[in-house]
Amino acid sequence: MGEGRKESAKWEKADDIQVLKLWELEGAKVFPQVSILRVSNERYRKFFENPKGFVEFVNQHKIFSKDVITAGPWMTLSSVEQQADPPGWVLTALHGHMSTAVVSALPLLRMKN
Repeated sequence: MGEGRKESAKWEKADDIQVLKLWELEGAKVFPQVSILRVSNERYRKFFENPKGFVEFVNQHKIFSKDVITAGPWMTLSSVEQQADPPGWVLTALHGHMSTAVVSALPLLRMKN
C-alpha cells in the first residue's frame, strides 16, 4: 500500500461520534474524499442548524486530510413512516478539491413493534 493508506477502514471515536474515514483506503491525495459519521439526533440538529460548528468539528478531528472551509448543501433523507425523532443519523460527507463538504443525512429508523 502507498504512503498514508490503510488496508481496511475502521470506525473511530471522535467525542460522542463514530467516524469511518473511507478516503484513507485510497490515500490523502485522491479526491473526492468520503467519511461516514454516526451521530445522535441532538448532535445532528446542532450540526444542521450550525454548519460552521460542523466544519469546526470536522477540522478539529481531522475527518479529512485537509481542512474544510464550508459545509453545504445538506441533504436530508427521511421516511414517511417515521413519526418521532430518530434515535440517530448517519451522515455521509463528501470533501472535494474546493474544500467544501457536501453532507447527506439518513435517519436511523426504529423498527415497529
